[in-house]
Amino acid sequence: MVLSERSRAIAFTASVVLVAVALILAAQAFLPRPPTLSNGIVLSVVVEGPGWSISYESNETRNNTVFLFLLEAARSLHFGLEWVNYSPPLSAVFITSINSAHNGDGHRYWQFWVDVTFGTVAADLTILRGGETILWRFVAPQEG
Repeated sequence: MVLSERSRAIAFTASVVLVAVALILAAQAFLPRPPTLSNGIVLSVVVEGPGWSISYESNETRNNTVFLFLLEAARSLHFGLEWVNYSPPLSAVFITSINSAHNGDGHRYWQFWVDVTFGTVAADLTILRGGETILWRFVAPQEG
């Protein structure tokens, strides 16, 4: 049986798509998985905005990144949180507003520290092991 040129083109396209999907799935299998926090581990976050402060602590969280824990605090305490999701190659979350304080207001931006160490990667890529204190401050751009 001889396949028509159209049938061969469809078969070729289907095989390319299958190989691409297989490669993507294989690459994702090698990505490191952040640890799962167990109950009883205390995490705390302090958010210092212009003229206000918010504190949140949990010993039942399973959120193991700075971003997810901030999101948990925002949902639990009912304060606003806005962010931008960046696509590859960055693949990261950038916080743009907390409790109506928006990046750029007064030349200040949201920055975070984990146990007094300045956050050098995106909040969703900063993994928590348990017991850390996270500080978010609305300040002029700075480094470590």
